[in-house]
Amino acid sequence: MEYLHIFLKWRKVIVVTTISIFLGSILVSIILPNWYKSTVTLLPPKERIATNLPSSASSLLKGLSSVTKIGALGGNQDTYNYLAILKSRIAKEFIINRFNLKAVYGISDSTMDKTIEELEDNFKFVIEEEDYLTITVVDKDPQRAADMANYYVEILNRISLQLSTSEARKNKEFLEGRVAQVRLDLRKAEEDLKKYQEQKGILIISTESGPSMTAVGELYAMKVKKEIELAIMGRSVSKLSPELQRVKDELHEINKKIDLIPSSGIGAVRLYREVVIQQKILEFIVPLYEQAKVDEQKDVPVILVLDKAVPAERKTKPKRILIVAITSFTGIITLLLGVFSYEHLNASGLLTRIKKETDSFRPHS
Repeated sequence: MEYLHIFLKWRKVIVVTTISIFLGSILVSIILPNWYKSTVTLLPPKERIATNLPSSASSLLKGLSSVTKIGALGGNQDTYNYLAILKSRIAKEFIINRFNLKAVYGISDSTMDKTIEELEDNFKFVIEEEDYLTITVVDKDPQRAADMANYYVEILNRISLQLSTSEARKNKEFLEGRVAQVRLDLRKAEEDLKKYQEQKGILIISTESGPSMTAVGELYAMKVKKEIELAIMGRSVSKLSPELQRVKDELHEINKKIDLIPSSGIGAVRLYREVVIQQKILEFIVPLYEQAKVDEQKDVPVILVLDKAVPAERKTKPKRILIVAITSFTGIITLLLGVFSYEHLNASGLLTRIKKETDSFRPHS
């Protein structure tokens, strides 16, 4: 009854204030601009295997480059690499410059940072449970929101290709040097064998030792393979990486086997063995070099778009009914608490004492 009495006493203030808050919240919600959301959905691309090269060469390069190559979305780590590209400053600057977002957001500051901060509030990247990626952009213009989301895919493709071809270029340059050196070594071994045969007047045709020589050559080819793998991984992984340590251990075991091969013996056999070794190395390394050249020239998009972003037909915010309801409810509760608190303090005489103490400090005329 006491609360009802207070409510009736202040009913005019409560009613007028409530109506004012209600109308004010409606006005504010109407003034707020509409925002539209567009989403593009990306799928992880399938592994591409070169069909015109030996499968061993293709699989080896794919294995070597899988440590850091961003041009393949085959697992969670690669998905996070895509997120790193999308969240990078260079990607944001591409978007800002393409759509003139400084003018769109009304930012007069000449620096890029404020525009980037505003852009970050209007886009979101999410890795779903099925390992696909969604890019969502919110903007006042539904067409621009869709265009920005789709342009993010274009940026992601462009930067991913640049990174992957850059890695392939480094691999190609490295393998190119090894191929040139192996060819020189093979030519020298062949010349040495030829001179030996001319000096001795004999023709060396190794039949019994052929299989053993081939095995030795393959062992040296395995050594070159591990050296190449170690060189490429050394540029892309930590020195404490277990994978890097595994390759080092395998190379060490191969070297131990090579050390057991006799270095002395009949001159003709030794020269013939050197030719076989260099031939095996060349047979192994040339396909790798060709595969690296192919990878360097790849310009196929690495991102597969499942759902392209389209202009939204309905706004995503503001939720005007929710804004009016929450604002009106909060305003009424605050008003009632204020009225009841005032009446409680007045009934307890606290306000009267405060008024008397305040008057006592005023100077008398």
